[in-house]
Amino acid sequence: MGNHNVPAMSSLTVMRALRASAGSRSGIALVCTTQKYSFATFASSTASPVSRASTALTLHRRLCSTNVEGLEVSKPTMEDAKNMPRFYSEFSNEALAIMATQGEQGARQERLIREIMIVDNVSWDDAQPTFQAMSEANKAGMALAKVPYKIGIATALTAAFSSIPLCFHMDTVMWFNERFVTADIPESKDLETWLEVGSWAWNWMEPPLGQISFFLLCLQFARSQMQNLGAKPFTGWLLHRRADRLCAAYPTYNKKIVTEFSTTDDWH
Repeated sequence: MGNHNVPAMSSLTVMRALRASAGSRSGIALVCTTQKYSFATFASSTASPVSRASTALTLHRRLCSTNVEGLEVSKPTMEDAKNMPRFYSEFSNEALAIMATQGEQGARQERLIREIMIVDNVSWDDAQPTFQAMSEANKAGMALAKVPYKIGIATALTAAFSSIPLCFHMDTVMWFNERFVTADIPESKDLETWLEVGSWAWNWMEPPLGQISFFLLCLQFARSQMQNLGAKPFTGWLLHRRADRLCAAYPTYNKKIVTEFSTTDDWH
């Protein structure tokens, strides 16, 4: 009986790999799956384009087949396992390009290092000081840029947790009413449980909570429409501004590679 644990890759996934391997001498293409990357060897470097296309088509049919009954599934040999890339520096240029397009920061870092190697005509190790200097320059000034986000986090957490006692805790509700609301206090028999306290406090808690919720909903809708028009909300604008600054500081390197590295680099 065949192995039923082998997932069938979609045609789109495989065709992406086929397109990636079309101009590759190594014949190795990156198949982008949902959570990991796997490599498929379509043909040897000496095979003709027709032979490589035929091999790729055969592999495409095999990977996309959902009928695994009686299918002999090949397994990696020890040599294959030993040759498995473990670090980004071991990946091919084609694989790094595909991963960088998918937003993988490690691949974008490695592409930048190789760009430094090409432009400065240095080895991988000798390119590290320049890469580290660019990484530090990319993070410069980000402490101030993080202030609005930290304020937003602190405000949201404070409001979230304080809203509970402000609605249901008797002493807190009485304190808030005395200083900010001055509503009539119900009889004691109507405040015996926390639900009764919440029912009373909701008379003045509902308007601000409802208004704040509607306000945030409108902001979210406006942000969505900005993105539909191609405009950059604050975070997108900030990241692209940082990338432009790094490109201006290092104009000798490929702007696209530098920009990709900068936009997904850590803020700290």
